Amino acid sequence: MKKGKISSRDVQLLLTFAIIVTIITSSLAYVYLYPPPQEEFLTSWILDSQGLAQHYYPRDNPNIRLGEEVNWTLGVYNHMGSLEYVAVRVKLLNSTLPSPNDTLGEPSPAPVILEFAQVILNNQTWSIPFDWEISNFTIRGGNTIITGLLVNQNLLQGQFASANLGQGFRFVFEVWFYDIRTNNLAFSFSTNGRPTDSWTQVWFNVGQG
Repeated sequence: MKKGKISSRDVQLLLTFAIIVTIITSSLAYVYLYPPPQEEFLTSWILDSQGLAQHYYPRDNPNIRLGEEVNWTLGVYNHMGSLEYVAVRVKLLNSTLPSPNDTLGEPSPAPVILEFAQVILNNQTWSIPFDWEISNFTIRGGNTIITGLLVNQNLLQGQFASANLGQGFRFVFEVWFYDIRTNNLAFSFSTNGRPTDSWTQVWFNVGQG
């Protein structure tokens, strides 16, 4: 019996198959040896006293009374690819003061009233208790001015923010990190040519009675 000869068409098919296999194998090897860089980011959130994103206010009422305790937990997750020195800067705003600007990567211009700091490992979550109450406020010309806060049993005093009829206060929590390039804390960094930052907020009113 004569052995079958491989036709020129079969040779072309085998060569094409070999080239495809080589390309796929080379691609897989390249991805294995040179994996694409992971997206670097810090993210944050606020949970209620039960660890849920639901019941942020006592009585489920955003009108917070004088001396009424509110219990939150702040969360910060590090996905920067390395350990990071992170600071959460707390600001008290009303509805008219500017929020952080995500487009420009700029923080709110409001003053910092409190700061938490921690070194966080990569892929680690940092949980921060934030138990607070309004210890004092004054009313002037229809505006309610918060002049005293008790946060984690620490008394803070000053004229923090004012709001018409006590409506539209908000805590803003900005996540800052130590930038080794500038040797300073930074609010944002560039990801794929665009500024990236992390912040969150919760609104409330000052109730009277």
